[in-house]
Amino acid sequence: MKLIKTTVYILLFAGAALSIFLTYYKKSDLLSISPVENILAGVFFIDSITETQLKTTYTLTKKEQDKLNILIVPGHDENVWGAQFNYIKEAELNTELAEDLKNFLEKENGFNIFLARDNNGYNPLLLNYFNENREDIIQFANQYKTMMNTAVQIGLVETSNTVEHNVASEETVIKLYGINKWTNENNIDIVINIHFNDYPGRRYDQRGKYSGFAIYVPESQYSNSKASLALAQPVFNQLKKYLPVSNMPKEKNGIIEDQELIAIGANNSLDTAVLFIEYGYIYESQFTNKNIRKVALEEAAYQTYLGIKNFFEGEKNFLTQQYETLNKSYSWIDNLNKGLRGNKDVFALQLALAQSEVYPPKMLSKNDCPINGNFGKCTNEAVMEFQKKYNIEPPFGFVGPITREKLNSLYSN
Repeated sequence: MKLIKTTVYILLFAGAALSIFLTYYKKSDLLSISPVENILAGVFFIDSITETQLKTTYTLTKKEQDKLNILIVPGHDENVWGAQFNYIKEAELNTELAEDLKNFLEKENGFNIFLARDNNGYNPLLLNYFNENREDIIQFANQYKTMMNTAVQIGLVETSNTVEHNVASEETVIKLYGINKWTNENNIDIVINIHFNDYPGRRYDQRGKYSGFAIYVPESQYSNSKASLALAQPVFNQLKKYLPVSNMPKEKNGIIEDQELIAIGANNSLDTAVLFIEYGYIYESQFTNKNIRKVALEEAAYQTYLGIKNFFEGEKNFLTQQYETLNKSYSWIDNLNKGLRGNKDVFALQLALAQSEVYPPKMLSKNDCPINGNFGKCTNEAVMEFQKKYNIEPPFGFVGPITREKLNSLYSN
């Protein structure tokens, strides 16, 4: 499957040698050295993995000939926890969502799931790999940086910067490149990186101005870019049914190509299809409210699982409703009215209203009206639209016995 990149260490020598040549030769001279161009072009522009290969492997799993290997990487760790809002640390949210996603994917016989880190720390396979191969990992990272710099200098690859990223510590860089190296060596087919977002300049104890999710994939010149983008699209389509797309200007398209994130193969260092999912901003209320956080994270993981399934089976072939949630057997017992906050019944109500295509209400966006368990203006107006849709009179916008009965008849099967 990965013939081109399995020969990469032979090619790395050529890249390293070429970086020395650059000191003595002009770019025009180097461009005449066609074997070097061919080597680098082979590493960058020939796919290391394809959409067809992934789907073929998945099809073979149905015949029990093989399993498709998925590595889930919850970003950061107990030493470097990433974004923070008050007492909430990104690394902890990442781990919880990653565990949920692992549980959903493991229900599929065709998937073999590896979790890079859990509440007890790094997977022993990776931890031992970091400790025993530290110098090799550093060499691996440096060799790919050399090849990338060489390819840029002779004009084969163009650099591109999208979103500003935090500078990782030396130890974090070694771990990230170590995961890439281990992934390349262990026939992993897909890597899913789990993260929550932030932006420079926000105080850790103040809510910020952006909201919504985004998916980062390798930039189009990288050898794993096409397969990654093909996987990202159905996952994005599924998540956006319930989550707002990031309204940070550089993330507004939802799927962002990136050259610099190590986790998705900076310097073309990763062979496999990979996604880097920012599930929202760390300070968004559905993640900060302790009453709602667990169900919000589990729902996000479930939608990611459905998106991955849709990639392999197609939305038309995958036996789900257009809008499917973990809410499919929820029962409402109590009346619900404006003013409730962090309420699980309201969270389930908002999911049901989204399934009924009345949430968010007209003229408002998911960024204006997140699914967060708060019964405010958005939910009030959406309930009124739901009541009008099902001829519940009068449409006052609160959930009483008649509206509860309709909700339960639709969503409590």
